Amino acid sequence: MNNTRFKSMLLCGAASVGLGLGLAPAVAIADEGAPVAVAVVDAGQLTGVVTDAERGGYLVGAEVRIEGQDAVAVTDREGRFTFQRAPIGRHVVSIHYIGRATHRMEVGIAVDAVTSVQAALSMDMGAASVADVVVVGRRPQAESEAAALQIQRSSTALVNVVSADAIGHFPDQNIAAALSRLPGVAVERDQGQERSISLRGAPSRWSTISFDGVNVIAPGGKSARTDTIPAAIAKTVAVRKAVTAAMSGETLAGNIDITTRGAFDYPDLAASLNLGYGYNDLGGRSQYDVGGFIADTFADGRFGVALSASRYERNMITDNFETDWEVASEDREPGAEARTWADAHQNKLYRLTRSNTAYAGRFDYRPSDEHRFFFSSIYTEFTDDEMRNAHEFDLDDSAVRTDLAAVTRGYADVRTGNTAVQGTIYGVELDSSLNVNHTKESIFTNTLGGEQRFGDWGVSWRLNYTQSKAEGGPSFNSSWRSPRPGGKVDYSLRPTVVYDFTNREQHGVQLFETIVNPDGTFSRGASKRSLDPQDYEFVYLRSTTRLQDSQSYSARVDVTRDLSLFGRSTELQFGAQYDDRSKEDMRQTLEIVPAMLTAAGVAFPSPADFAINDPYKGDLPLGYAFRYFSESGAKAIWNDLHGRGLSRVQANTSETNNYKVSESVLAGYAMATTYFDWGNILVGVRAERVENEGEALVNKGGGFEKVQVGDDNIVVLPSAHLNWDISDQLKLRLSANTGAARPDFTLLRPNYSVSDEDEIISGGNPSAGPEKAVGVDAYLEWYLPTGAFFSVGAYYKRLSDVLFSIEYPRFGSDVLNQPGLDRSEYAYATTDNGGSGYLGGFEVAVSQTLEPFADRFGLPDWASGFGVRGNLTLNTSETEAPDGRKVPLPGASDLIYNAALSYERYGLSTSLSWQYRTEWLDSLGDGDILGDGYWDEVGRLDFRASYAFNDNAEIYFDANNLLNEPGIRYQGETWRVSEYERFGARYMIGLRLNF
Repeated sequence: MNNTRFKSMLLCGAASVGLGLGLAPAVAIADEGAPVAVAVVDAGQLTGVVTDAERGGYLVGAEVRIEGQDAVAVTDREGRFTFQRAPIGRHVVSIHYIGRATHRMEVGIAVDAVTSVQAALSMDMGAASVADVVVVGRRPQAESEAAALQIQRSSTALVNVVSADAIGHFPDQNIAAALSRLPGVAVERDQGQERSISLRGAPSRWSTISFDGVNVIAPGGKSARTDTIPAAIAKTVAVRKAVTAAMSGETLAGNIDITTRGAFDYPDLAASLNLGYGYNDLGGRSQYDVGGFIADTFADGRFGVALSASRYERNMITDNFETDWEVASEDREPGAEARTWADAHQNKLYRLTRSNTAYAGRFDYRPSDEHRFFFSSIYTEFTDDEMRNAHEFDLDDSAVRTDLAAVTRGYADVRTGNTAVQGTIYGVELDSSLNVNHTKESIFTNTLGGEQRFGDWGVSWRLNYTQSKAEGGPSFNSSWRSPRPGGKVDYSLRPTVVYDFTNREQHGVQLFETIVNPDGTFSRGASKRSLDPQDYEFVYLRSTTRLQDSQSYSARVDVTRDLSLFGRSTELQFGAQYDDRSKEDMRQTLEIVPAMLTAAGVAFPSPADFAINDPYKGDLPLGYAFRYFSESGAKAIWNDLHGRGLSRVQANTSETNNYKVSESVLAGYAMATTYFDWGNILVGVRAERVENEGEALVNKGGGFEKVQVGDDNIVVLPSAHLNWDISDQLKLRLSANTGAARPDFTLLRPNYSVSDEDEIISGGNPSAGPEKAVGVDAYLEWYLPTGAFFSVGAYYKRLSDVLFSIEYPRFGSDVLNQPGLDRSEYAYATTDNGGSGYLGGFEVAVSQTLEPFADRFGLPDWASGFGVRGNLTLNTSETEAPDGRKVPLPGASDLIYNAALSYERYGLSTSLSWQYRTEWLDSLGDGDILGDGYWDEVGRLDFRASYAFNDNAEIYFDANNLLNEPGIRYQGETWRVSEYERFGARYMIGLRLNF
């Protein structure tokens, strides 16, 4: 029944494409003077290659026209173009490329014959003279931007592109950082490193990632986390914002397509080597970057091999404090309902080593121009090795209600003069976790594919296998707290804490000894200048290993046909795709607890056993001294106790955390691009049938039982795009599109994950449905012959069933409790569909150099090297949360902009760039006075300078985060900071060689 329905939908979709084509000629009637195209009866084939006259490389995205005809051919990555149905006779062929002089040639086309031509495009003499080219030399930023704009201009749908040269001339080490400089792209960071991106205010999960047109799944799931992908791996990266029928339906916001290098991308042997070394200002630690590629063809150009590799490693220090806020039940004084208190404050002090590694290889076989085959294999790896000293002051531990005691220790007690941001609390419990964690996230994707031509038919096919892994551990996690002699609280063994949170960028504490007076009251004693091993007693040691293993098998075929339909040149395209994906999450925790050591007569470990005397490496004025710990010492303690048989598997850890989910998607689409003398119209429809299944163990109160859940749905997604060439310089784009983003794998699990350290339970939601959107776009693009660019656009999406991460203050069930461990009071985090909403915005981008104005205004030659680039996005959004409230779309900033000032002349190339985004919703609160969680506004100032000695060698200098901008998260109000991190500036010098 379902298959029959699916086939019916595909037929309806194909019919709608035909209807769109039937209506298309009516649009052309608006211009009565326009020539009417006539169907081509006798035709030949015209092919060619377009190259750069100055540099010798291929020009990608060049627009080729047979004058007097509507059809447009666009050069591919090898500079090739083809007209399958070219009119016979003598014709003028024109080739257009931004910044290059329009190239015209006369060709003769014979019936049923192939005519081959070659064209080398020179620089536009209106933009720069030949003498300028000789004197000025390479202008890598201007040239790479022109190449990106040309690909954008020739696209039949809205797209932004960044090329390898552009990536190389900003201090960006991963794809997320490189894309953050494009219009409408905002970045989210972790430990100061760009992690995931948001396209035009949409959540990152609404964007898909593909390598060379094949979608891949990220290690953590479907969300487009791009910090795992080094920037050096890409030849170009295209951000496709307007969804077409050929794109996966889960591409709700857009697709990030990473094009890797191939041997046929270059006319001859090509190679590059990059070597960079630098340091991080915070902590004075080092970083390095090394990478390169080599590509060549063999056997008279029939075979090609391209190999590339890169590695970027950064050793860093992070300054961090976190403050937890609550409406305190202990506060019973008048006005309590409007007051908030900090129930805990901690410093998380990290020593980190992070790295991005990538290897890529591509083998091409081209027996003829009509048949091409390739096999590519790409491996990317992101590792995070961290040591963390976390010192927490549990301000509300053992607190009492103010209406039950004449004197309290000060927590949530306005009678003592305490406020939310300043006060004194006596006998505060100390908690500490000293942890060593290792994580590795990898993507291994392999694609066998081909491009075949059979007369008027073109076939493209792909077979792909991708494995994505997120591996953690074995970790070392240790927990310590203030001593409790005989199991009882002794406040004299705990410090008195004077807290001051008035400065949102410096939540500070001062420590003093606590004096317990004979009458039970408390006094502040001598200053306590350090946290020492005797301040803590042993709670537990743990070692966790975790593997998230995602695998995907994909098969795709796309068929194209050039034909004359309704008197217009038309490219018909249809295809099918099948994806079979699965994810398995496995976790095990070993633990060593006091009872086990006591039973064996073994002394408890102490932080002194693995402490070292290295000085504090951060810049935060903590208000106390502490000792770092040694990784080798920590592992030695664990290995000793574990080796003596004093560890055990933590009860229920695997049972409550392990799960397996699977998903299969069968999709088909049909679309057509019809060409007119004024542009083209693309219409299409896509249908997808999705089946998913989740499997896990669930505790229903009487023990664990295996639970399996499943679901299936069918979606039909039409789209239409109009591209109107108002003039040679102006292009108007209009589009309407639909999408349905399916829930992530983790969300589909039918069980819970428990974190005792954070006291939170995370639950899956197998019944969550897909998020849906219907969107429209309108953009006006202005491409000047001088290479300048200006665009303005607006977009709007009507949303339904938006998923929200929501956290409830308590789990409220005892099914996950263990002896001596009450988890019913843990916070409960889950995800659920909300109601309807919208996302809209306005986008502007501009790029201009002074070069075109140099002669006009009599500027000296050196002044013409200046240029500016910038973009601005204004967003507005509103969605209905699961609790019925109207809130902004999570991850959407109201304002995003990038600005860059560049200078390129005489081999020198520099760029000073600034990125900024306003605050955005991070998490929903529980509806009380605390409000929702937000990430605060953030900016980033970067600098890059390079000097090219010639076309083969250049040196460069990078500087990231020059203003040491922090990451700040707050709860409800900007003064109520819940997390603050600083990472410091980073600097690197390097050498790049090109051959």
